[in-house]
Amino acid sequence: MYHSATMNTWRFLDTGPNRGAFNMALDEKLLAQAAAGEAMPVLRFYTWDPPALSLGRFQKIETDVNTGSCRRHGMDVVRRVTGGRAVLHNHELTYSVVARTDDPLFPGNVLGTYKVIAAGLLAGLGNLGIHAEMVSRSGKHAHLVKKNGKDPACFSSPSWYEILVNGKKIIGSAQRRIPGAFLQHGSILIAYDPVLEASVISGSGAGNAVTSIQEALGRAVPLEDVKQAFLKGFSTALGVIFSKRDVL
Repeated sequence: MYHSATMNTWRFLDTGPNRGAFNMALDEKLLAQAAAGEAMPVLRFYTWDPPALSLGRFQKIETDVNTGSCRRHGMDVVRRVTGGRAVLHNHELTYSVVARTDDPLFPGNVLGTYKVIAAGLLAGLGNLGIHAEMVSRSGKHAHLVKKNGKDPACFSSPSWYEILVNGKKIIGSAQRRIPGAFLQHGSILIAYDPVLEASVISGSGAGNAVTSIQEALGRAVPLEDVKQAFLKGFSTALGVIFSKRDVL
């Protein structure tokens, strides 16, 4: 468990379903507020309506996205402020964590911060009855990390300290650090459609490397149950208490 001697107070935002551009703009706004010292740490949950494809900050839309298929499916295409590869946002819960880089809860580097946040994600899955593992350099899944993977889909392979269930990726995350603050956001897959993903991400072969909450449990799980499991997971694993639940 990662926590300081006293409980940290964070703001919790549940902004519900919105278009991709709004979701990305709000994450950027929260990051800017944290950098300016204007806000306490934030955990935000959100979903996407319509479904969307998000690209990493430096990813090439010309080679990695089937824009015609995205149009046919009525899908937004947006660019994240974070790096990484393409993510299909469909049947999922997206989380974002925004905090100051000098927050004592978090180490002052990317991987250390990943590891702390992973504790909350693992606890959230555990609250749903799912046994998950974190990818570490000394763990049995270290070989799955591909330093220069060519597949344009985020879920085709894990990064360090990402979360696997039965050796398959169930949560994909990315992080951006600016002077004074960081943002980490990620997709928690409730269900997964490999056919749709392959049709919108050019050359994606992620299917066999991916699982979801629904697949792990063998049943459908209501979105609200997933939210509550992960809210509790972050609270217990990181030693955080949340201010009044805000809904924008």
